[in-house]
Amino acid sequence: GLTLENVLDYFAESPFWDSQSNNEVLKMQTKFNFLPDHKPLDITKMTGVEFYVVQADPPFFFIVQKRKRISEYEARPLASYYIIRGIVYQAPDLYTIIGSRIYTSLYHLHNVFNNIREHVNFHPATGYTWKSDKDDSHAILGNSRSIFFFTIF
Repeated sequence: GLTLENVLDYFAESPFWDSQSNNEVLKMQTKFNFLPDHKPLDITKMTGVEFYVVQADPPFFFIVQKRKRISEYEARPLASYYIIRGIVYQAPDLYTIIGSRIYTSLYHLHNVFNNIREHVNFHPATGYTWKSDKDDSHAILGNSRSIFFFTIF
């Protein structure tokens, strides 16, 4: 199963892995280094793109963050990925989430205005009137300007 020790090696097999990342550079530099007194390099001392496990609930759930290391104490997030039961997913960015929510809201508003438009009639002599289910007579709307924007949609 996946653990904190092997999750980045597992993530390295996904299409989201950057072979130019600091993680890969360190992996290649220490791959054949069998010296007992060798201290592994600290990834926080390097600058560039790195992958880091932000949150974990082994063995089923991990969040991996791709970030740009600027200094030893500063790293900016670039993307987030999550691993659920061994499947790697890319998390959507904030722009995509907000865009999707706005699009969904506008879609539903458009449907509301279309439904309202089906229940309103306009005649130059009487202005806007609501359609009545009982008979052909219509109730006159009080202020025709307030309903004008319905005709736009």
